[in-house]
Amino acid sequence: MAMFPMYVDLKGKRCLIVGGGAIAYRKAEILLRFEADIIIIAPETCSSLVELEKQDKLKIIRSTYTKNDINEAYLVVAATSSMETNERVYEDAVNMNIPVNVVDDPEKCTFIFPSIVKRGPLTIGISTSGVYPALSKKIRKITEEIFPEDFSEIVEMLAGFRSRVRKSCLTQPEKEHELRNVLEEFYSKGEITPLALNEVLQRHEEKIRA
Repeated sequence: MAMFPMYVDLKGKRCLIVGGGAIAYRKAEILLRFEADIIIIAPETCSSLVELEKQDKLKIIRSTYTKNDINEAYLVVAATSSMETNERVYEDAVNMNIPVNVVDDPEKCTFIFPSIVKRGPLTIGISTSGVYPALSKKIRKITEEIFPEDFSEIVEMLAGFRSRVRKSCLTQPEKEHELRNVLEEFYSKGEITPLALNEVLQRHEEKIRA
């Protein structure tokens, strides 16, 4: 069964991770990219999580998991080495209608972590719904080559141009025409760089002001 790709706002949301190892760290690292408020529940944690705690990027509660820990959680991740603990986290979260992900157990996930390519506001999520994660990772690497790190600057530049077009005196059809034409002209140049986009935008800025 394919999972529905629903994008949600995690900024400031309480995201609970039960577990303190390398897998918990990787999940925390992903959630931090979306400004989540992360709580780690584990008697012991790896040095990478401790370092994030020192940087005030997350909070660690050094104890074993109890049902009360998930109160007020927006979502929960079970990432322990104990199948029994993961099972309890899953059951508690489901009973409280809280989205839960049990790492490496697709059958016990009401949401999944896709392979993510993030370039500023642009977020691309890739998933096989848990049936073949290695394929998702392979496609992610290909996607990262198509959209390199500086693509975030391109997205920001386009966002600024769109804002100026929307505030212009052009008619709605003219605005839509400009937004389409900028992308078509940009990609027709064959050079997908911020510099190339800037050249295109300058020409279209004159049309907006005319």
